[in-house]
Amino acid sequence: MPSNAPVGAVERLLSRRSGPLGFGTGLLHHVNDPASAVRLLRQAHEQGITYFDTARLYGDGRCEGLLGEAFSHMRGEVILATKIGILPPARDFAVRLKAKLAATLRRLPPLRSIVPAPPVQFPEFGVFDPARMQASLETSLRELRTDHVDLLLLHECALEDVCRPEVLEFAEQAIRQGKARAWGVAPAPDAMLAIAASGAPYGDVAQFDAALQPAFILPPKLTITHSCLGARFQETLARLSQDEPFRERWSTALGKEATTAAIAQAFLAHAVRQNPGGLVLFSTTRPERLRSNLDAATLITAPDQAAAIAALIAGE
Repeated sequence: MPSNAPVGAVERLLSRRSGPLGFGTGLLHHVNDPASAVRLLRQAHEQGITYFDTARLYGDGRCEGLLGEAFSHMRGEVILATKIGILPPARDFAVRLKAKLAATLRRLPPLRSIVPAPPVQFPEFGVFDPARMQASLETSLRELRTDHVDLLLLHECALEDVCRPEVLEFAEQAIRQGKARAWGVAPAPDAMLAIAASGAPYGDVAQFDAALQPAFILPPKLTITHSCLGARFQETLARLSQDEPFRERWSTALGKEATTAAIAQAFLAHAVRQNPGGLVLFSTTRPERLRSNLDAATLITAPDQAAAIAALIAGE
């Protein structure tokens, strides 16, 4: 490429070193304490991860702040992706205080029938109006302690969301303003297929469940998959405990005992092979599992082994 040629969004997105694996932070708030969560993120980076995926929703808004604490001093060394479209339950002091007070008063029998139960707080989905998208992005930037994200995704969007001019304009404006380097979509599988088939523009990136990968015909410039340790993985573990020949086939394909950790590594390796040139997200709350996950990228080296593992994952 000539030195004066324009650099595309995906090239900018991946301009920093990144392997085929990225770290998803959806489980990060389950780490025992914030300091341990920050330490886990830094350990992941030290072991080679540069791509970190988060969202306003994760940890009811806490996970972005943990990423900000971990990497604000080394922003140029990591790739940060976040999402708009789902708002976490309100966590401001007044809301929490009111709920706590109501719960306390309702423990007193004379007041139980008088004091209303505190409202159940749920995330709010489908938040794609310009004002709240803007507020969500600004909150993310503040929590992440940065002036831009490398990737902005529309979280659990539907085809009608992508087709609305104000949504497209917001995403493109975020890039023009330098608050995002690239944008894309992160829908549920059925919505992803509908969006791809529609011909509507949806940015440079599609992020979706790894189970959808074989059916995805119209890839964007960059594909990111997640949840490779989903339902099929759980079904495989259940079958291993009951089907000895199936377990033996797994051990033969792996060249070692078919433990839960080895099977998980194989599923992750399979997802990497299904998404060449893309990224595969994994999550963990345990530092000792980082190395095993990272080693999965090079686990499958021969075509016959790849075919055997693919057949096993398919349940054949």
